[in-house]
Amino acid sequence: MPAFPWGHRRHGSIRLTDAVFDECLVEGDRCGGSREAKEVETGVRVEEQEEEEESYGELEREVKDDAPPRASRKQMALIYSFQLAEAIVAASLQPQLYMALRDSEHCTSINSAYWAGVVEAVFALGSIAGLGWGKLGDRFGRRSLALFGMFGLSISCIAMGFSTGAFACMLIRAFAGLMSSSIRVALAAMLGDVSETKREKARNFAKLPLVATGGVVGPLLQAALAHRFSNDAFWKRYPLLSSQLACATLMMAVFVINVVWLKETLPRATSDVENSRVSVVHRRDSDSSDEYEEKDAFLGQSGQTSPTRPQPIKIAEIVRAPSLLILLLSFSLLLLHSASFDQLLPLLGNSETGHGGLGLPCSFIPLVVLFANLSAGIVIALTLDKTVESLGLIRLYQVCCWAFPALYILTPLLSGAAEGTSRMAIILSSGLSIFSKTLVTGCAQTLVLVLVTSASPDAFSLATIMGVMQSASVLRSLAVGGTGVAFYLSDDLSLRATNYGLWATMAVIGFGGAAVAHFVRDHPTVRDYSSSLKWEVCYESTEEPAAYTDGSVTEGSIQDDESVKNEEEDRGNLGRWI
Repeated sequence: MPAFPWGHRRHGSIRLTDAVFDECLVEGDRCGGSREAKEVETGVRVEEQEEEEESYGELEREVKDDAPPRASRKQMALIYSFQLAEAIVAASLQPQLYMALRDSEHCTSINSAYWAGVVEAVFALGSIAGLGWGKLGDRFGRRSLALFGMFGLSISCIAMGFSTGAFACMLIRAFAGLMSSSIRVALAAMLGDVSETKREKARNFAKLPLVATGGVVGPLLQAALAHRFSNDAFWKRYPLLSSQLACATLMMAVFVINVVWLKETLPRATSDVENSRVSVVHRRDSDSSDEYEEKDAFLGQSGQTSPTRPQPIKIAEIVRAPSLLILLLSFSLLLLHSASFDQLLPLLGNSETGHGGLGLPCSFIPLVVLFANLSAGIVIALTLDKTVESLGLIRLYQVCCWAFPALYILTPLLSGAAEGTSRMAIILSSGLSIFSKTLVTGCAQTLVLVLVTSASPDAFSLATIMGVMQSASVLRSLAVGGTGVAFYLSDDLSLRATNYGLWATMAVIGFGGAAVAHFVRDHPTVRDYSSSLKWEVCYESTEEPAAYTDGSVTEGSIQDDESVKNEEEDRGNLGRWI
């Protein structure tokens, strides 16, 4: 059959000429031609259709094998195991923690609070490596990045057991911060890969705060094993080695389990599969192949398909993306005031209610924090996805951001009002304040992760953007400066003025974060990735114009009389050729 004189329009796997030919087979009298010729042509068409369906079946099996693994319960448990391991190491790599819990004066001790803050700041500085981890996660996969970080954490546990000085402790803590940053980036990217809808993302990320409460295993191991073998000279020289060996054993167990069963979540783009999809969708018969090649050459298209795996987004492009910059600024302010509260809790929590503190006994503060983390984690895991569906992602995030300055203002006022009441009332009031702050912080940080996954242009750039967001955790180190200034001012000024000044500072930062949150969006805009936009060729449609119910025709759907006349002539020529 000769090639048709008019241009072909690609539409899926069906060309316009095929549709016209089907119409001619039905209306045999109008098109002319013998019945035998039509039956032979129909048989050829049926055979081609069967071959095409068989090719589609093979392609579907190939795509299914090449697709990322389905997030089963086992895979989700393996992903969450990284969060648990990272939380255990983060809590157990503080050699002064066991001694601090035994010291009733550590809350108001300048020396202990200062060194605790320095060690925490060094750990937070490791978050800056998230910029590099994200690029590696998009290039080599999330699984390899997470396993590398887990192996590094186990090494840091063993090294911490042999540390005897403050300088060695800080170096090991910095190395642990680097490894922990890789796990956080890989973990967030994996959850983003296996989540599709916003509610599913909220549900999967909402379990992270609850899993993180398992980090209490670290201090428990340290308290149980720190002086278990103190009679031996070797263990007396390295009192932390026993607990750190137990921690390293847990890390290696998680590492081995994930090596065996964890699957890669980053989608693989195989050129062979994509070429098969193109060959099936754009199947060309020998009669019209020359015409397609001429048309492609004219339009500047080649017969080869473009690379199916896009390049990861560059950090320079992230810096120029307004939506990502606003989200990064909002997240940075959130980390700054929330980390300051956590760092200053020993000072503010142990101060009297009349001095702007919470009036909690020093030894009681860790228990209140543990209860608040556990309760908030349960509430977030059970209710966050439903709340996101009812209120909306952006609105809920804005509510959380406005809740912070309200908490920083109301907490000292309510504590001052509770002065003179029973001890139990003060403990309940202060415990409720700590729980509220923990709940709002967990919700806000979880929502930020969901927003980041929504702002990513594709799966191959998600880890890079997550790495940039995780690098904002370096602002936690600024909380150490606030702690040092607070203790220094508490000697020169009254404790009451110092505490209220700290509450006011955190409230001001909270107001700034709430104001920025009003500009946050839950999806990228055209201006975010303008450099990635490209012009593509669209073939003109020759379908009938779509009309509204009132008889009006949509804009751009009016055909001119000359084109209609040419189409009728083409149909007549088709009948004569058959």
